[in-house]
Amino acid sequence: MYHYMELTLLPDQQVAGAEIMARVMDVLHLGLVNVSHAYGYNPLGLAFPDYRYEPPRKRSLGRKIRVYSQTLEPLAALDLRTQLQRFEDYVHVRGIKSVAAQGLSFACFKRVQVQTSSERLARRRAQFTGESLAQARARYVEFVPEQSDLPSVALHSHSNQHLFRLFIAKQPTVAPTEWRFNTYGLSDTVGVPDIR
Repeated sequence: MYHYMELTLLPDQQVAGAEIMARVMDVLHLGLVNVSHAYGYNPLGLAFPDYRYEPPRKRSLGRKIRVYSQTLEPLAALDLRTQLQRFEDYVHVRGIKSVAAQGLSFACFKRVQVQTSSERLARRRAQFTGESLAQARARYVEFVPEQSDLPSVALHSHSNQHLFRLFIAKQPTVAPTEWRFNTYGLSDTVGVPDIR
């Protein structure tokens, strides 16, 4: 049995869907961090039922987000209605629903990180290898930034306030044998129910 809550974004002429998605994902991320601290891992996975990736033009996370769990307690602990109360004009939060596991198809929604800054890579290399910054920079002289056209959401890092894009890929998979997600509710290997 799987349990989920569905969020539907309600953009209007004054607030774009991308802005609402960014705010909702930020709230979800902070909530998932808190759930992770309480449980020692994150037992809540996200799905984007309207996800579209049809290059070159059609790519979108869609207007719906589902938060899945194998038990009811983590969904209750997340307390989405309270967390999203200030966005009630822009997000419709449905109550918890349940779905039987038999006959479901699954997909994993995973984060795809692209390397866009040689300076950032050099700083990280110097920090973790003990090389000087100049030595680390020399390794990235011919660096070419990566690009991605995957659906994404623009977020601000809570640690350094930098803007970054959270690129998300969808991949069909089999029923999960484990149930752990990162603090964005994503996983490279764990699938959530893929229900439209």
